[in-house]
Formats: sequence, structure tokens, C-alpha cells
Amino acid sequence: MSAPSADLVLPSREDPVVAGTTEAIGGPPGRHALLGEKRFWTPLRWLVLLTLLTSLLGWWQKSPCRTEAWANEYQYTRGCYTDVFALYFAERLNEGKTPYADHPVEYPVVIGAVMQVAAKAVTPFDPEKRPRHFYDVTWLILTASALVVVVTTAKLAGRRRPWDAAIFALSPLLVLHGTTNWDLVAMAFAGVGLLHWARRRPLAAGVFLGAATATKLYPVLFLVPLLALCWRARRMREYAVTAAALVLTPILISLPVYLTSPSFADVGGQQTAVAGSPLDRLGDEGLGALMPHTEVAGADGQVVTGVNAAYRFFELNSTRPADWDSVWRVVEKLLGHPLSQDVPPGGSPTTLNAVVFLSFAVCLVGIVVLALKAPRRPRLAQLLFLTVLAFLLTNKVWSPQFSIWLVPLAALALPRWRPLLAWQFAEALVLFTRFYFFVRNSDPNGQKGIDDWWYITALGLRDLALLVVAGLVVREVLKPERDLVRADGTDDPAGGVLDGAPDRAASGGEVEDDRLADLGARDR
Repeated sequence: MSAPSADLVLPSREDPVVAGTTEAIGGPPGRHALLGEKRFWTPLRWLVLLTLLTSLLGWWQKSPCRTEAWANEYQYTRGCYTDVFALYFAERLNEGKTPYADHPVEYPVVIGAVMQVAAKAVTPFDPEKRPRHFYDVTWLILTASALVVVVTTAKLAGRRRPWDAAIFALSPLLVLHGTTNWDLVAMAFAGVGLLHWARRRPLAAGVFLGAATATKLYPVLFLVPLLALCWRARRMREYAVTAAALVLTPILISLPVYLTSPSFADVGGQQTAVAGSPLDRLGDEGLGALMPHTEVAGADGQVVTGVNAAYRFFELNSTRPADWDSVWRVVEKLLGHPLSQDVPPGGSPTTLNAVVFLSFAVCLVGIVVLALKAPRRPRLAQLLFLTVLAFLLTNKVWSPQFSIWLVPLAALALPRWRPLLAWQFAEALVLFTRFYFFVRNSDPNGQKGIDDWWYITALGLRDLALLVVAGLVVREVLKPERDLVRADGTDDPAGGVLDGAPDRAASGGEVEDDRLADLGARDR
């Protein structure tokens, strides 16, 4: 049941940016406005409608690439590039190939399954029109995922603050990246998992967060801040249940695919099956057949190393260099050379990987210390946002669409429109400078597009904007009286068993806050 309208926190009253946009329609509603609590257009229904409209705008933004040939860098000059089109051909779905069984896929197995569903759905259409219909079916799947994200975000915000989810529903990143890749599927699973946690169902939370991890790897990172918060709240039993389910679920989802997938190697520039699946080879090779790498003699006598098709995602993560949007590529540009030099073809950049691991580990330690030393136990969303941001800032791969992971977490951690919109507009600048930098790279004369320093400047602005957002979140963790969510005495609407729980101080004693006992359960 919806909260009475008088209890709802309206962004038009609370946030100066939203209040300013309402001036065109007469300004924000007054304190005594009769908004009605039984009208059809509840906040949740408005949010669903806004998300649908934003997703439609995203479909329109990508539509030039849906119908036109990608020649002369068309996908970059029109700003409509999407992996959905590119991978329909790269993963040979257009040839009727089945992910993992017929071709290795560079993503975890749930994304491969979603690809296969969409590819099967378009088989009745004319082959020339299948790519555009593949995009359309994928758009439907991703839009449904976006609706799950906005609904779960609204519910995680608490019964008084559903409008905080409008930050996602109206997000520029939902327009630009909703269909760049399949990230919204992982975000939907993660949202459902966090909602189960908020409703004190640790097993279901772990299962759905595990499904999210089998789609995109980042939700497994939630275990670190959750551990610190559960230790501080003395809720380690619930944590253990969630952690076990989160770890086991992606294994159980991925294992059948792994066991039935052949091993592939690059032969003549094309991924070719060089060995059968582990189950096929188990009788001849014993337990060695379960290893992800297999050495096989080729037709010319050369030994090639095959990689299990379901393991390719992890193989690529190990061997990839610093990607375009990462901090480390900027560092390498300034140094004038890669951090890892003399890397053999197919080898891992060990120095870069070590630097990435150590820098992220330092950030995680800092987040845990913040969680344990803060004067009041931080809200779960605050630490989840900081953790995912730390991962992106320190990772060697930051694909543009990864940034959409942050939007619902940011809306819950810091429901302030101005800094979040400033960051997202910086993301748009990154995307379009990236595209025109690629145009320059593709021009043999180097006359078209823009220089990479324009692109690097955009990256710096984006990273700076995110550091400002992170600083605001940390400030509210250290000074919880500044936290808008806690302004009325609420503890942690998304916290589940953490909400209103005893708060163990860093010294081992209890943090005294008389409001927790009375108000901690208001948003359950």
C-alpha cells in the first residue's frame, strides 16, 4: 500500500533543481496541496511511465544504427553505436550459432542466454531484417529490465521517498546506454536481490545477487561492504546465508554451460573449436578435462591452447590491456608507454593487473574502515555506491555503459539531483568525444574527428564529477545529520536486518541513538 501523500517527500519541495523546473507549470505544490492518495497515478506508476518514455527515447537515439549501414564511421558520427548490433554478427548469431556451444562468448552465461533468446525470436523474419529485429527484441528485454530497476529502486528508497527513483527513470545514461549492452539485465537481478535483502530474506537476496553476478560480475563486490555493516550490526548469520547463496548461485548457473562447452582457439584469425567439452573428454582425460585450458596439436603440428567457451570472459579480463575509458590508459598516455611492456600475444599484462588489483584493494580497505569508524553505521546504499565506483575508477576496463550501474545506487545513496545530473552530463561528454576520437583513429590521414586530448579531458571531467559525488556521500556518512534520507530519523530503508539494528561502535561498544528503536522500522 502506498504511503499517504502527506508523508511523501516530493523532490519539487526538497531539491532546488527540481523545484526550478516546476516553475513553468506554476511551481512546486504547496504544503496544503491535496495530492490524493487513491488516484490511479501513484508515484510508482508515474515512475514506470517515465522509464518507458526514457527507454523509447533511447530506442530513437539508437535508431539510425538500426536501419543504416555502418560505413564511414556512421555509428560514431551519429552517436548510435550499440554492442547489440555489433555482437549479433561478432558472436555469429546471424549464422544461427548457439552461444558457447558453437562460438565462445565474451560475457557471463546469462547474457549468452539472453542473446540466444533474442536470436531465436527473430528467426521467422527475413534474414536481411533480422539484425534490426534482434535489436528490437533486445530493447524489449532491456526495457523490461529497466522497469524492474526503477520499481526496486523506488521500493528500496522507502515508503516516503519513492520519487528518488526518478533519478534513474529520467537518467541521461538510460537514454545513451540502456541498449548499449545487456547491463540492465544484471541491474534488474541486483535490484531484486537488494529488495529481498531489504525485506529480510537473506537467502533470496543471495540467489538474485548471484544471478546478477552470473550476468555481470560487479554485484559480487556487494559482499565486502555488506560484511562490514553486518559485523557492526551483529547480523553475521544473515550475512553468511546471503554470501553463501551469492557465491553458489553463479556457480550453479554457469557450471552446466561450462561442462558442455567445447574449447576454442584462434586459428587463422577465427575462433575454432579444437577440443570437445569437459564432459566429452572426461573419460579419456580424467579430471584434467575440467581445466579451462587445453593444449591440442593442430593440423600443421603446431600446439594451440584452447579455452573453454564459457571461460572466455575470465580469459579476456586477464589478458586485456588498459581500455579506452580507464584511468590507466590516461596514465600510460602520460608515461608514453604501457605499464606492462613486452607482453606476448595472448599474454596477460601482469604489471597492469597487479596495479589494478592493489589500487582496488586499497580502496576497499578504505571503504571498510569508513564503515567501521563512522559515527553512525552507514546506510547500505552509500557503501554499495562507493564500492562500485572504486571498482570502476581502478579497473583497467571501464566501458561507457558500465556507468549506468551507478545510477540507481547513486539515487539511493545521494538523492540530490544537481551533482548527479552534472556527473551524467559529463558521461555524455565522454561518450561523444570517445566516438569522435574513434573517427580520428579510423581516418588514415588523421584529419577527421578530434584529438585524444579532448577525449582525455572529458574523462578527467567525468572522473572529477564522480569524485565530487563520492565526497558528498562520504561527508554524509561522517555527518549523518546532513543525510536527506535520515532527516526524519529513518535509519536505513534498504538495510533489511540492518535497519534499526544495534550499532556496534569501532571501540566495541554500542552507538547510542534513541531514534533507532522507535523510527528504525518505519520504512520496512
